[in-house]
Amino acid sequence: MTLLICRTCPRYDPRATGEFGRRLTTALVQITEDEPDSSVAVRNVQCLGGCPDDGVVAVDGPGKTRVRFTGLDETDAKAVHAAAVAHDACVTGAPEDWEIPAELADRVSSVTRKRAPGAPTGAPVSTRTNPLVGRSAGRWILDPHRR
Repeated sequence: MTLLICRTCPRYDPRATGEFGRRLTTALVQITEDEPDSSVAVRNVQCLGGCPDDGVVAVDGPGKTRVRFTGLDETDAKAVHAAAVAHDACVTGAPEDWEIPAELADRVSSVTRKRAPGAPTGAPVSTRTNPLVGRSAGRWILDPHRR
């Protein structure tokens, strides 16, 4: 499981760009030191696509739904940490399958469900038909007078 923190927030304030990520990361380090049994893997990433709203984080994991929150600051570190731990404990990561901390419930800005391996319809890769099989390649007709 990974907690993704935007390191460019607030993007549209050049003097403060990056401050959000630094402050939240510092607050999360303090929480981890106080509660070593519930550590969270943190990645500071370039952007999470929450602009123009700043204070953006997302909880994510392999094969799990990504849930993005906006409008946060370092005072939300405990709630962000709790969300990351709850998301990690959930098999699907879908917000309806784990308890989003009350402080963050109205700040969910995006939920991205990942496709299962295979076709969009769920068919395994090996049973998908190749749309190009049986089609002629066609021919290009060149017109020497056309520019």
